Amino acid sequence: MTSSIQHEVSIDNASAPENTSAAPELSAWLLPISPTHSVAVGRYEVKYIESVNAVVSLPGLPAFCEQGFMWRNRFIPALDVWSLLTRRRMPSRNSEHLAAIIMYENVQGDLAVGAILLAGVPKLVGVAVAQSVAITELHQEWQLLAHAAFKDENTTYPVLDLRCLFDKTPTDLLSLH
Repeated sequence: MTSSIQHEVSIDNASAPENTSAAPELSAWLLPISPTHSVAVGRYEVKYIESVNAVVSLPGLPAFCEQGFMWRNRFIPALDVWSLLTRRRMPSRNSEHLAAIIMYENVQGDLAVGAILLAGVPKLVGVAVAQSVAITELHQEWQLLAHAAFKDENTTYPVLDLRCLFDKTPTDLLSLH
C-alpha cells in the first residue's frame, strides 16, 4: 500500500540542473540504497518516488526480488539493492519508507515496472561525458549490475542495468543469497 496521494510526487517533469558548459549533459537520479552508498539510474527511468507503508514477501518471486507492495492496484516487485550486494536478506518491513518506481524495457521489448527500495531522498544530477569511468573501476559485484559508471565529486556511481536486475539477474548475483 502507498500512503495518501499528498505524499506521491511525480517526477516526470523534474528539471535537471542547468548546463552552463557547451558540452552536452545528461541527467541521472542518485538513489541512496544505504546511508553511505548511492546508485544511479537514467532521468526518465524513475517515474515516481513513493512513500510505502508496507513491503511484503510473496512466494514465487525471484530470489533477488522477494518483496513488493501494492501501488495503483498493481503488485510492484521491490528490489533492495543493498541487501543483494551485502548478501544479507532484509525482513519484510511494515514501517513507512521510500521507493523509486522505475520503468524499464524487458527482454520482450515491453515496458515493465519495478521498484528500488531507498534509504533516503534521491537527487537529480547533471552528468557530462567527461565524468564517465570504465565499469572495471567498480567493485566486481557492481560490474554485474551496472551498464555504465560516472564520477561526481570524487564518488564513483554505478548506473544500474534495470533489465539485468529485474529480468535476467546474472546467476552470480542469485548465488549471493
